[in-house]
Amino acid sequence: MKLLVLGIGNLVMNDDAVGVLAAQELMKEFPSTDTLRVMDGGTLGLDLLVYIEWADKLVIADAVDFGLEPGTVVKVNGDDIDAVFENRLSAHQMGMKDMLATAELMGVRPKEVVLYGIQTGSIEMDMTLTPQVEAGMPIFVDNLRKEITSFLQ
Repeated sequence: MKLLVLGIGNLVMNDDAVGVLAAQELMKEFPSTDTLRVMDGGTLGLDLLVYIEWADKLVIADAVDFGLEPGTVVKVNGDDIDAVFENRLSAHQMGMKDMLATAELMGVRPKEVVLYGIQTGSIEMDMTLTPQVEAGMPIFVDNLRKEITSFLQ
């Protein structure tokens, strides 16, 4: 079984950067192996398909807008994943929706897809996380870390 942890987002759009920042932190702890990859997917969308098809399990780390308190960490899995990407927070999420649909059509969508999200406070042009999201980052990263360590056991 192969696990891909994919952080997506835009580093110059405030809280939209959380997925990328989490992936960058976890890449320091978990080097790539034959069965595990932690990757900064940025805003690449369909360009990530080659990496997606490698995985049996895909864990996406991203900013979300569920109307919750900024900094709130959520986990979404199963059929709810596709519905999350219907509500477009930013342009890269349309790319994720298209990427998952394309993977499905090609028969290479991972058997399991999980999203860890953190509620944004702002997605304006700025390279600083809002204080609430900054405060939620340790929980966000720890949830992703637990997902990886559980997989490795």
